Amino acid sequence: MESLRTWLHKSAGNSLGRRFAVLILVFSSVVTLVSTVFQLAMEYRRDVDEVGLRLRQIDSSYADSLASSLWITSGRDLELQLQGILRLPDLQYVEVSNEHGQVVARAGAPRADGVLGRDFPLSYAHRGRLLRIGTVRAVASLDGARQRLRDKVVAILIWQTIKTFLVSLFILVLFQLLVGRHLKRIAAYSDLLSAGRMQQPLTLERRGSGRNAHDELSQMVAALNAMRERLHQAFRDLQDSEYRWKHALEGAGHGVWDFHIASGVVLYSHRWKEMLGYRDDELPDLLETYQRLAHPDDLRRALVLLAGNFDGSTKTYAIEQRMRCKDGSWKWVEARGMVVEQDAAGRATRMIGTHTDISAHRAAAEQMAALLAQAEQARAELRSANEGMEAQVAERTAELERANRELEAFSYSVSHDLRSPLRGIDGWSLALQEDYADRLDAIGLAYLARVRGESQRMGQLIDGMLEFSRLGRAALACQPLDLSALARTVAARVAEANPARALEFDIQPGLRAWGDARLLEAALHNLLENACKFSAMRAPARIAFGRADVVPPGPAVPAVPAESAVSAVSAYFVRDNGAGFDMAHAQQLFGVFQRLHKASEFAGTGIGLATVQRIVQRHGGAIWAVAAPGAGATFYFTLKEPPCTAK
Repeated sequence: MESLRTWLHKSAGNSLGRRFAVLILVFSSVVTLVSTVFQLAMEYRRDVDEVGLRLRQIDSSYADSLASSLWITSGRDLELQLQGILRLPDLQYVEVSNEHGQVVARAGAPRADGVLGRDFPLSYAHRGRLLRIGTVRAVASLDGARQRLRDKVVAILIWQTIKTFLVSLFILVLFQLLVGRHLKRIAAYSDLLSAGRMQQPLTLERRGSGRNAHDELSQMVAALNAMRERLHQAFRDLQDSEYRWKHALEGAGHGVWDFHIASGVVLYSHRWKEMLGYRDDELPDLLETYQRLAHPDDLRRALVLLAGNFDGSTKTYAIEQRMRCKDGSWKWVEARGMVVEQDAAGRATRMIGTHTDISAHRAAAEQMAALLAQAEQARAELRSANEGMEAQVAERTAELERANRELEAFSYSVSHDLRSPLRGIDGWSLALQEDYADRLDAIGLAYLARVRGESQRMGQLIDGMLEFSRLGRAALACQPLDLSALARTVAARVAEANPARALEFDIQPGLRAWGDARLLEAALHNLLENACKFSAMRAPARIAFGRADVVPPGPAVPAVPAESAVSAVSAYFVRDNGAGFDMAHAQQLFGVFQRLHKASEFAGTGIGLATVQRIVQRHGGAIWAVAAPGAGATFYFTLKEPPCTAK
């Protein structure tokens, strides 16, 4: 027994065993607590359900007799029956009230907390009718259920605590016997391997070795023994490869050095000396040889790096430095090395490394640096040129804005100066027509009417030119638009302006676009009004607005880019059954003041279609027409897609 206590004390002192025991206890305690709480909750729920069952038995067993006593208003019978009900287990209080809610009889003392109450109606059959004559209220106390629960809590917790402790102790003993002591043996053997003592393989003292031949501990032992064999072989191979490595480096043109730090002896290879122009017998194998040939500036940096290797803070060494050749010139070499042996304190006792001639590489690097400097200078010049260009662009932009303001002021001045004489001509012509019409013959009146018509037409031309010039300067206020609704509004306005005409508009519903509502309304107004004007000889005049997939004519119409003619595009259209035109003159269609019909046939200023083209182009689209003389015309136009669907 004493030996068991000693062994348990040692096991508890072990950190892994202590953590394992604590984890077992914590897990077992949590499981025990959860299971105990669940069990007690079920027990308490069962007791409460039994109390509720007894309350429901009152309704089935006493309801009829209580109803009879209440019907005949026998208070004595009611009190006797209530006293009998109160003798049931856990019953605390019972009362009977009539149909008006007045308490007729009661037994027991009422409580507000820790109780379970039920109300049962009292009904009495009178002359074939079932009448509700009152209510029974029964209240049961839960103190008994709670007391039984407390008794069970104590018993269950004591039993579960004893069981948890015994199971945890048993598992801890098993862990130490089967795993813990062997892990200590494996850890001690690992320390021997790290110290280089690899003579004997690892064995464990275990019973029933045949049954344990393939368990995890046996696999770990086999792995450690296999690692011991590999380390032993690797050590022998490393000794052999060290010599092969030196000869290989010599063959690759690297000079090899082997520094024994305690003695200050440095073994320099034949190539190391030859790289500096010396023979083997001209340089002694000492550290002073390196210190004498290294450049003083580079030597100071090298000694700082070597100090870090000596004290064990780093195991690698690398530096680019200058070495003096036999002819007095300086040669750039790259020195690389590593610590291969250390003492027990971790300080370096031996280093090996190489010297590589990098003179050509350094020369190329200097040339590259010069080229980079030239490139940086060129970039600086380019940045300066860009800044100058940006200043010029800003200056040109300011000049363009000034020119636009001057053009707008000029347009306003011209408009005002031209309108005044035109209004005078039209006004005096009207006065002449009204006051002296009886003195003029028919030819004079015709001439006078023509003067008024031409002055009014000149006013329309001025309005059209001003509107056309504003289109290039106004900012776009793009938004999602319902083109179908916009076209219906414009069509209604055109029909209202031509009440004597038989006009039939066919507008495709659901057409949407992205653009400036004001400008697109102006474009639709020009197109629909144009279709109405050129279909004046048709009754009825049929005008359609919709969208279709068509192949644009491409180079035949300058407004359509050539790449758009490769395949069909989705385009809006305005179609009429009017006079049409010859496609041979289609290139003149969208020019300012260009007309394909005589003014005597169809009135107009020749600016409407040019205005439409300007609006469509500002929306990133194109416009073209397809027509034939006497067969009507169809004007197609495209618009830039909304930002959310643009490709």
